[in-house]
Amino acid sequence: MKMLSSGAPRRYALAVSMAVAWLLAAPLACAQANATAATNGATDATDLDRVLVTQRTEGYQVYGTNTATKLPLTLRETPQSLTVFTRQRIEDFNLITIAEVLQQTPGVTVQSYDSNRTLFNARGFTINNFMFDGIPTNYTTGAGGNSILSDTSVYERIEIVRGASGLVTGSGNPSATVNMVRKRPTDTFQATTSLSAGSWDYKRAELDVSGPLTKGGRVRGRLVGAYTDKESWVRFQNDTSPSLYGVVEADLTDSTRLRAGIDYLKTGSDGGAWSASPLFFRDGTRAKLPRSYSAAARWNEWNRESTNYFATLEQQMGAGWSGRIAYNHRATDTDSLLLAGSNSYNAARGTGFADPITGLGLAVSDTYSVSETREDAFDLYASGPFQLFGRQHELVLGVNHYDRDLDTIRAGITSRPYSTTAFPSIFTWDGNIGKPTTFNAGIPSSITNTTETGYYAAVRLNPIDPLKVIAGVRYSDYETTTDGYNVDGVFTGQTARTTAHVATPYVGVIHDLSSSISAFASYSDVFQATARRDIDNRLLDPTTGGNYEYGLKGEFFGGRLYAALNGFYMEQDNVSEIDPAAGDIRLPDGSTPYIARAGIRTQGGEFEVSGSLSERWNMTGGYTYAYSSNPDGSRFASTSPMHLARFNTTYRLGDWTVGGGFTVQSDISQAQPIPTGRFNANGTPITAEGQVRQGGYVLFDLMGRYRINDNVSVGVTVTNLLDKVYYRNVGFFNSGYWGEPRRVLFNVRAKF
Repeated sequence: MKMLSSGAPRRYALAVSMAVAWLLAAPLACAQANATAATNGATDATDLDRVLVTQRTEGYQVYGTNTATKLPLTLRETPQSLTVFTRQRIEDFNLITIAEVLQQTPGVTVQSYDSNRTLFNARGFTINNFMFDGIPTNYTTGAGGNSILSDTSVYERIEIVRGASGLVTGSGNPSATVNMVRKRPTDTFQATTSLSAGSWDYKRAELDVSGPLTKGGRVRGRLVGAYTDKESWVRFQNDTSPSLYGVVEADLTDSTRLRAGIDYLKTGSDGGAWSASPLFFRDGTRAKLPRSYSAAARWNEWNRESTNYFATLEQQMGAGWSGRIAYNHRATDTDSLLLAGSNSYNAARGTGFADPITGLGLAVSDTYSVSETREDAFDLYASGPFQLFGRQHELVLGVNHYDRDLDTIRAGITSRPYSTTAFPSIFTWDGNIGKPTTFNAGIPSSITNTTETGYYAAVRLNPIDPLKVIAGVRYSDYETTTDGYNVDGVFTGQTARTTAHVATPYVGVIHDLSSSISAFASYSDVFQATARRDIDNRLLDPTTGGNYEYGLKGEFFGGRLYAALNGFYMEQDNVSEIDPAAGDIRLPDGSTPYIARAGIRTQGGEFEVSGSLSERWNMTGGYTYAYSSNPDGSRFASTSPMHLARFNTTYRLGDWTVGGGFTVQSDISQAQPIPTGRFNANGTPITAEGQVRQGGYVLFDLMGRYRINDNVSVGVTVTNLLDKVYYRNVGFFNSGYWGEPRRVLFNVRAKF
């Protein structure tokens, strides 16, 4: 498809951006190195790991993180809400997917539209900013998402910064940023393997081998493979997901380190639901169908394949300065052939609500779609100390960039051996239906290209011993265009174009109240460009989102336990809405004029704890209160709970490790048309807009592991221990998606 997109100019822009960034960073770094090398001496490899935050994790605590600011900071020194999942924490609770990690993250809600589509939210906003090893990438998740998140076997740790993070990501929502940090090769040989089996015929195997590839260990390698095959509590569905990760790391010199590799994941889903359970029958009575309900065809398939090629060069520059350039190429292909009984209400035909006696009344919805995503992204920065007024401070300078093409392939359904106007009875549906005929032309009907280049700088000032001030700014150039193509693959015109040139500031203050407790306050920013125009046909300014945060952070038990108590206030302004003064006026392209208004406000508070009370006792968790409101005062994001508490703990006693956790969530709701029990003359139901609600609930989990010897252990995890029946999402297409029933998963781990 690339022959139809203007790849050469974008590759030129990428090269120019890299060159400019290096010219910005290198002279300052070298000058600083020359000025202070005599007094401070050269850094060693452990300093490189510390500054670039690439060291491996141990236990439930981390030595540092730079996801929020690119500066090497501890959790206590970072003036924002931050959660880190270490390798041990991921393995203790058998967290296989990124969704399972986020399900344990304080302040983050995971909503499922059906058995294949998931949306992540934090503080009332969608999470769409993800990072690979600190390289920003923008994922499309939720109802229209085609992105695929890697298996957790690939990662050493996963960091989640809540709130706005515009300094390092630029565009996005003031929700959260998820940084997925890949495993590195080890200096000594090690190998681990894991076998899992459990509910719904779940089967999984995992292998991780790492060590030196040359005598002396200057070249090291790591290979991680995993394969999952599972059924589902949702009938008809079977999923497979092979994953493979390989990386080689080499010390080119005593001060230069190169790392390169590939990670690959393919998810195949057969019989996926592509729908959820009806909430109401056509007479207005509640429809309480079993959790295994599915109105899908058995031949449904949703295949997604993702490959990341990456390389990282890390350089010591002397005097505590280090530089890093990281590149990632992401290729994602997806194709889906789907059919389901549709709960979407059609007033003219009266479809969308089933009859409580016959089960008839749904329409048929089907699709065949193919898409390709290609993204090139890099992040380049240099950081280190400098002297000013007799005190040492820290500086980081950098640039990052991504260039992404989303090709929507010309494909579709040509003939159907079934009617689309009448779905069979939901009570007798068995998933057996004739398969349609499809076509795939192999050429795009549209290509959406999105590029963003951001230049950022941040400084950590040390005016007095107990006070640290972090200030930074990012300048972003953002553009997205959509080009259309006809059936012959000939360019027909640009259907949309959005640009933005935005500066996003960051400022934070941390004051040590004692040797273990600090007070902090911060402000951070993000933006979202819009394609909407005003009555004079001018692009509206980007929607901006700001995050104010303040509170206390502490480290206890010798730094093993981290705790934070904070409040936050978030705002999103320049939100576009239809211009009420426009009347029947239409813009030259036929669209409706918009105006920008004050937008959404969110306020709340949070408590979080992570780490260990002793060598035996680990714990993580937190509580979040968040209330979001529209300009008129009504509640925004009612599908996200106002109250959310999560806590998990493990305790080791001899060869046994036992633990568990709980999630407490308040109610969620969403508006949808609800049958009133009255009917029109033609027999179609009369509906009225109303709120559907899932009340608050509590979920409990358990885990246990027994160490047979130093190399082998067996374990079990039980989620939703009491088999709570609840909806994970309500109101989407007039339906509710059930939460996962009780699941039991057994595991055997061995190391060599």
